[in-house]
Amino acid sequence: MANNTEENTQLASRYIDLLENILEPFVDRSIRMAELVEILAIINSTLEPNKLLWLIMKSAKSVMKSEASSLMILDKDTGDLIISIPTGPVSAELSGLRIPPGKGISGWVAKHEIPVAVPDVSADPRFYGDVDKASGFKTRSIICVPMKNPNGEIIGVLQAINKLDGTPFTNEDISLFSAFADQAAIALENARLHAEELEKQRLEQELTLARQIQQKFWPDEPPAIEGISVSGISIPAREVGGDYYDFIPIGQNQLGITVGDISGKGVPAALLMATLRAMLRTQIENHHSVSDTVSLVNNAIFRDIPDEKYLTLFYCVLDIKARHITYVNAGHTPGFLYNMHNKEEKYLEIGGTLVGFFEDFPFQEGRESLDSGCVFLLYSDGATDALNPEDEGFGAERLYSLVRENCHLNAKDLISLIYQKIVEFSNGTQQFDDITMIAVKID
Repeated sequence: MANNTEENTQLASRYIDLLENILEPFVDRSIRMAELVEILAIINSTLEPNKLLWLIMKSAKSVMKSEASSLMILDKDTGDLIISIPTGPVSAELSGLRIPPGKGISGWVAKHEIPVAVPDVSADPRFYGDVDKASGFKTRSIICVPMKNPNGEIIGVLQAINKLDGTPFTNEDISLFSAFADQAAIALENARLHAEELEKQRLEQELTLARQIQQKFWPDEPPAIEGISVSGISIPAREVGGDYYDFIPIGQNQLGITVGDISGKGVPAALLMATLRAMLRTQIENHHSVSDTVSLVNNAIFRDIPDEKYLTLFYCVLDIKARHITYVNAGHTPGFLYNMHNKEEKYLEIGGTLVGFFEDFPFQEGRESLDSGCVFLLYSDGATDALNPEDEGFGAERLYSLVRENCHLNAKDLISLIYQKIVEFSNGTQQFDDITMIAVKID
């Protein structure tokens, strides 16, 4: 009886050992999958890019139970793989190291988009030994898997090096590591989109603030002058524009009127516009002539303006009592002067070249009388260059016709009508240039 009991005990022990051997891979896989789920939950809760990269690398090493791990980001311009935040004994030496296109096992994986496990790198001709030479690290085995964004585009590779227990990486490791890499790639894409959204919000806030500041440079209200109506508008093509207009009282009987157009759009153009405004107002306060004022501004801008920028300017002084204007047109669109009584029209072009092109340029002055019934229009080329859906420009003649046909209106109503006609003509076509206009109407 005792012998039977002993035999049964031995048989049960062997059965348990056999069962453990059979179940061990499944138990181990279940444990690893549970660890993976836990790790991915942490990764997917992180949106800060650098922290996320560090977590991915730390987790890759843990998931694969390896000595080291590295994430290599694909440089789309060069095709290089750039080692980003590696982990392991020589991580500092490897960070930022570039691997040329197709080089090494990682380059092969990036090119073919196929995961591999190499049990002995010394026997694999694809192995790129320069990384070990640079770091002093000894690579024995590698597992490397591609990383793709949700669109299926390769963004890099993830690799683990040297299992801690010395065994080679297996096909099961490839499956597990590939699943990890897929989720890590999604987390990276989410972090990238989040960072882009934050940057977009920051830029929008900056542009809103810049536009608010820029609008403070524009006149709040046109000056009230007996017998003369004056009005102006500026509609930026973007949040912040490069057009400029201003009304500047000069003593009791004169009014400085100016329209400027800086090449380009956005904050750089707006900053240059603010510089122009400050310079022009400073010179006007010094009581220079119209041509001298423009010349002094030209020389100042010549020293400061970037080479790729240009600036046009129409500056005139309205003599309120004498009813005439003295002007300089520095490369700007011509001022349009129309007399509703005798139908005479003139194009004010006297002046010179663009502001800031040549130092000490000899700008010339023009002078025109403003008789009763005269309408004087200044505008930027955004008004005439506005396009309709057929890609046809609004054009100067259409603009002048509106002045002729509506010269009975005061300055404010005339400008409002012209802008309305430009909007109707554009018919929803996106505005690509700032639109600025000033009108002066003599009763």
